[in-house]
Amino acid sequence: MKKQLFIIVLLCLVIFSSCSKFLDASYDNRIELKSVEDLEGVIVNAYPMRADMFTEIMTDNYHHYASAMQASLIATYVPMYLWEDNYSEAITTATPAHAYSHYYRKIYEANTVIEEIDKASGSVAKKNALLGEALILRAYNYFSLVNLFGLHYKEADNAKNLGVPLILEVPKENRPVFNRATVKEVYDQIDKDLNAGLALFKENESQLSRSPYRFTSASLYAFLSRVNLYKSNWDDAVKYSDLVVSEKGTVVRKLSEDLARKVNTTEAYFAQEIMNPTIHANLLLVNQTNIFLCRPFGFRLAGFYLAHDVYYDTPNNDRRGELFFSGGTVIDSIALVVKYANQPNNPNASQARYDCFTMEEVLLNRAEANLRKANPDIAKAMADIEAIRKERIVPYTALPVPTSVEAALNIVLKERKAELIGQGMRWYDIKRLGLRIEHRKVRTSAQPDAVLLPNDLRTAIQIPLAARRGNPLLENQLNPR
Repeated sequence: MKKQLFIIVLLCLVIFSSCSKFLDASYDNRIELKSVEDLEGVIVNAYPMRADMFTEIMTDNYHHYASAMQASLIATYVPMYLWEDNYSEAITTATPAHAYSHYYRKIYEANTVIEEIDKASGSVAKKNALLGEALILRAYNYFSLVNLFGLHYKEADNAKNLGVPLILEVPKENRPVFNRATVKEVYDQIDKDLNAGLALFKENESQLSRSPYRFTSASLYAFLSRVNLYKSNWDDAVKYSDLVVSEKGTVVRKLSEDLARKVNTTEAYFAQEIMNPTIHANLLLVNQTNIFLCRPFGFRLAGFYLAHDVYYDTPNNDRRGELFFSGGTVIDSIALVVKYANQPNNPNASQARYDCFTMEEVLLNRAEANLRKANPDIAKAMADIEAIRKERIVPYTALPVPTSVEAALNIVLKERKAELIGQGMRWYDIKRLGLRIEHRKVRTSAQPDAVLLPNDLRTAIQIPLAARRGNPLLENQLNPR
């Protein structure tokens, strides 16, 4: 009996000791970060995927062809195509719910570095460079979130329009709740983080990574070019675009070399190499294994294909049309654009590279800003357009110089749509330009099934249901309809 009592007491002591150790542990079981090398590992992981690629099917770049769509995909993607709020809540595929969760997870990782960097061992210069990178990443993730789930930046309305919750530190509670910040508050934080990150990058340039998968000074300037374009800060958009060009030169993708690979290799290999950084001048790439992100428009059973006018109205002398792969006839208009690895016949590719910033976008930003600024410069804008067209049009002939800013701007916006198709940029242009878009479930229907009006409230995607469950405050802060 005494022996049994002794065993029971011993077991209790072991259990209570284990409980004590458990209770003493950090609630989220984070790995202890001691060195600058530890934090650099967190930084690398804090780079997000292009979780916003689903927006391509919400644009005028694509149409729906129901007969060629897998039945299992209908409920997930058709509501998004029609700009409805009842989109799929799946976070394992290309949806707003996944994007919301993903970008906030990356913000958490950036915040971790920002909080822990002072405590870590290592050189001050390296720590400052990593701090700058973490601030830039936080800004990038918030920029992605506010442009998905908020209305477009508009100076007069930013203080009243809802943005997204601002979380600027690692939560110390298990289930913290946050109110939505305004668009102004989110952009103010983005500007603050970018300015601080830029200063740290300048001071510690020798410590910056040269990887095409991490921010460099050139890709940071490209980011600032985009931010200022969206904010209508035309002079700053030009300034930061100039800084990219001065560092990298006007080097755009040589499409002829890509198309030679298309002819001489397999379709799958061509798709895999289309974003290979060793042979292209991309400014920042993400290398991701979750290749489902362009699944809605990236393979021949998805049901979303290049808009009829995009496919058939692209001039024969424009080699960008050779990136289109037809899988049907003139009647059904099933065609895809190949820019990522799991297109068009390779939906199960092991990985894909997605571009975040390219020289082509920088030149297009600069061309548009040069036309919209107080003293428009048509010649400079057209020079940037021709730098791209020289590598696209065969035989190349320069366009006549427009005689008005409006005519030049029409050319720039047309080239922007043609050049960036399939790269997840068109949705944001539709929002900021206030374009009217019609979508039909059957392409040949006389009447559209849904119409997106200029400055439509639905351009602010509704906050995901899962986020509202985890943060009940959001239920009373939904995007108006």
